[in-house]
Amino acid sequence: MKKKELILKTESDNKFHIIFIFILLLNYLFPLIIFGNITLFYHDTLDAFVAYNHILGKVYSGEFEAIKNFLSGNVKIEYMRGLLKPQSLIYAIFNTELAYWITDFLIKITGYISFFIFSKKINKNIFTCSLTSCLFASLLPLTYAGFGLAIFPYILYLTLNKTKLNTKHIFILVFFGLCSDLIHSLFFIPIILLAIYIIDKKLLIKNFKIISLIISIFFFFVILASSNLIYAQLFDGPFHRENFNLQHEQIIFYKTLLINIFSIPTAWNWTFFKTLPLTILLFPLVIFSFFSKNETVYKILFSLLFIHIFLLFLNSEFVFDFKNNSTGILKSFNFSRIEDYLPVLQCLLFIVLAKKGRWFYKYLISSCLLVIFIFQINSSLVPMIKKYIYKESNYRNLYTFKGYFYYESYSEIKKIVKDKRVISVGLDPMIAIMNNMKTIDGYHTLYPLEYKFKFRKVIERELKKDEEMRIYYDGWGSRVYAFFKDPQNIEIDFNAAKNLGAEYVISKYELGLNNLVGLYNEEIYLYKIK
Repeated sequence: MKKKELILKTESDNKFHIIFIFILLLNYLFPLIIFGNITLFYHDTLDAFVAYNHILGKVYSGEFEAIKNFLSGNVKIEYMRGLLKPQSLIYAIFNTELAYWITDFLIKITGYISFFIFSKKINKNIFTCSLTSCLFASLLPLTYAGFGLAIFPYILYLTLNKTKLNTKHIFILVFFGLCSDLIHSLFFIPIILLAIYIIDKKLLIKNFKIISLIISIFFFFVILASSNLIYAQLFDGPFHRENFNLQHEQIIFYKTLLINIFSIPTAWNWTFFKTLPLTILLFPLVIFSFFSKNETVYKILFSLLFIHIFLLFLNSEFVFDFKNNSTGILKSFNFSRIEDYLPVLQCLLFIVLAKKGRWFYKYLISSCLLVIFIFQINSSLVPMIKKYIYKESNYRNLYTFKGYFYYESYSEIKKIVKDKRVISVGLDPMIAIMNNMKTIDGYHTLYPLEYKFKFRKVIERELKKDEEMRIYYDGWGSRVYAFFKDPQNIEIDFNAAKNLGAEYVISKYELGLNNLVGLYNEEIYLYKIK
């Protein structure tokens, strides 16, 4: 290829990258224009991992006592999942919201570059590779999952195309291993071996040594980054996870399998908008696969089917009974994390299937473009409907940091509470954490089992009113909340809460109880426990 032609080709390729990276940026720009704040699905993010990283940022900044803000001081620093991960340092440099969005974008851009490098070896069409890379970046889990899945396609590329590792390759394996989450990397090895088998099974034998070396380097540093959690499991505890008694839900096999394969929304709530774009993608993707007459496509389809059947098996009564009767790590081990890798196989299926010349190429490309666009705005759809269609009065956008964390009201409450502990009623306890208050409640993936029993006394009367709520707390218990059944008749034992260190109550509702003294009533209520 002549130099001039190479320059023109490079410029053309760069245009595709600029276009698709700009599309990814719409995830931030669109809600900023509409709401003045960036939106996100807050479940398991604002109510958990953002608060953990907020505290980690304080610890890294030298405020070591900040870890005691959680659960009456019963959470130790070694229980924190991001403790040894390099990306956690971002929270010590920037404010929590900015740190979150920086990390979020870095994960997406890593996923984009990673999948593009891999996909060029599968499909020579640069536009299709760029498009699928944008799709993969849009499908990535939220920030708390780390960089493991984002860098997965690049590691797959190394196993397929390299016979020797240079310094750059080793640095990438080490760095991104340290930036990955062990819990979300549990199925890294079987999925990468499955992907190699799908693409070229001969390489499993031919490149066995280099594949083993690549996996070993990466996974060693994944384990190293989570060594604090391994240490805690081995030398501390018992933890609340050892008391899990999970309830089996009845499923209709074929119906549930179909729903899972096509990611069909089953409820009219935030989950509908989160899964809708994937549904739009998967229907044509799977249907057109049957017309491909391509062995690789059929292998991917079979692999996806097998994983979904495996996930259904994990929800069987047999598995639930086995886990409930187990002890230690086995009891809390989450085999369903294999679903984290579905985006890899789904995008691999797309890149293999979407080749020019096939009659369905334009349909696939069009549906993919639509899906990518919806992914950039889907977290904004719920607040848009509530604000502009339902026109809810005094609407608070809980899909933003500002709307979720009540910064203004809590700043006033903080002046009263100071360094005393609080319990939250009808409000997420992590809101208090994000406003630098100390709590006795919260959402925690690892904390002492003894504390679970102590806190139960606070909500014991309420748990007796609702069997489903009792099972939720007793059988799981990661949400250590002041649960109640009826906001008009709250029977939380605030004396028991005081025994755990709480001196104040922050409530969404007015509480007319004799042992509480009202101190603040603007947007929310603050009471002092007598």
